[in-house]
Amino acid sequence: MTADIGAGRGTRATQARDAANGIMPRAQLNPGELIAEGGEGRVFALPLQPHLVFKEYQQPLPREHLHDLVAWPEGGDAGLIGRVQAAASWPSAAVVAAEGSSCSEAGLAQGVLMPRAPRRFALRHRDGTTRLATLSYLTADPAYREVAYGIDLPPAFSPERLGIVYALARLLEAFEKLGPPIGHGDLSAKNVLWSLQRGPEVFVIDCDNCERFGPDGQPLSHEGRRRAMTPNWDDPAVQPGNNPGLEADRYSLALIFLRVAGAANFPVQARQRQRQAISVDFPVPSGYSSEVVLGPAAPLWDLCSRGLSIADPGGRPPASSWVAELEAVLDSVGATGLMRSVWASQGGGPALERRSPVRGGGTDVSIRPVVAPPRPAPPRRLIPGAARVPRLEPGTSILASPPRTSPVSAGDPVAGPPASRQVAAGITVAWRWWLGAHRDLLRSMTRSTRGPDWVGHLAVCAAADVVLALAALFLIAMAVAPLLGI
Repeated sequence: MTADIGAGRGTRATQARDAANGIMPRAQLNPGELIAEGGEGRVFALPLQPHLVFKEYQQPLPREHLHDLVAWPEGGDAGLIGRVQAAASWPSAAVVAAEGSSCSEAGLAQGVLMPRAPRRFALRHRDGTTRLATLSYLTADPAYREVAYGIDLPPAFSPERLGIVYALARLLEAFEKLGPPIGHGDLSAKNVLWSLQRGPEVFVIDCDNCERFGPDGQPLSHEGRRRAMTPNWDDPAVQPGNNPGLEADRYSLALIFLRVAGAANFPVQARQRQRQAISVDFPVPSGYSSEVVLGPAAPLWDLCSRGLSIADPGGRPPASSWVAELEAVLDSVGATGLMRSVWASQGGGPALERRSPVRGGGTDVSIRPVVAPPRPAPPRRLIPGAARVPRLEPGTSILASPPRTSPVSAGDPVAGPPASRQVAAGITVAWRWWLGAHRDLLRSMTRSTRGPDWVGHLAVCAAADVVLALAALFLIAMAVAPLLGI
């Protein structure tokens, strides 16, 4: 919200009063840089209020709907309200036309003011460009993202990725528990931002798309309002022409877990629209697999399969069930510090509800975790004190009660390769160095004018040759000694 430079104190007082009432006249705005443009409108920066953005609609929307969102929630726990304020770009004022205009008379709004995403929810590419940190960065193999953009991302099923889903589940829990309940309806890759700078965080944008729901699950706003849904992220259970309900966010949460934790796209929606049964083998890297966390009785896969079910959308688990279960998983892998960072950024503490018992996944969706072969990933900083868990053979089903193996010590953050591979790697490195040194010596000796470093090269190569000869003699002696009875 940008005040007119020539405005006096009275005008600014009027602006403050309008903003406090959730209203901002369009004439009082002085938009700056165009930040983004989409199907619904354009988003502008506000130079004098850099913490806010102005979203200008292509087609004016019902003003009453935005007033209801600005005034939400009507009551509830202060801790839950704090989560929304910390993790969502919640509408702060409806932007309206001047009194007497056609839009004003029709009760329409030209746009909305919303908080701008903090800078930590952006990524800097190798070429120096900066982009919003959308979930799209996390839905593919981290090694490919590192090659393409020079960004170091956590590997699949790491505590950091689970922490991002955990932070989103806590926000959706607040949406569901505050009154009246809220459904976003378009939790796509572009609308959920993430950050790991202070620990796992999320920031959900386009919250003017949200809808309030009554106790009967029916929307409370204007019946003719169409809500945006992003292809490949929408709920297949929503019939064409209909708006998403509360259960659509529950589907989105399960899909985001699948794609973010698994670092893959997992295309399931096309088959679901054809009413096909879905069976997904979810690859879990052996470094993070565990019988306790991911064994036959683990509720995590039950939550995911029920959340993705289109046969029983009403049976999809609420966000609170995800919060409780993800806390148990993170605690089991020694990432309690990571959970505390989420609490610090969003407010509050541990789950408000206990873990739900396993109910058995829906008949139309089955999620089967399997231990996957390791895939290349860029170097990453491990969480201090994070425990390592048993390793299993690639392709082994965790649901098949794998045999127990000795866990790697928590003090040994990375299990090294076998000794034979270490020796072979050392010999290869030494051999390449020896060839390079002698190649440089040969080049310097064949030049018409020998540089001052020629003698140094010769001394280094001579010393290396002496050491190599002594090592060879030692190995020969060790091999011949048993034959001579020495």
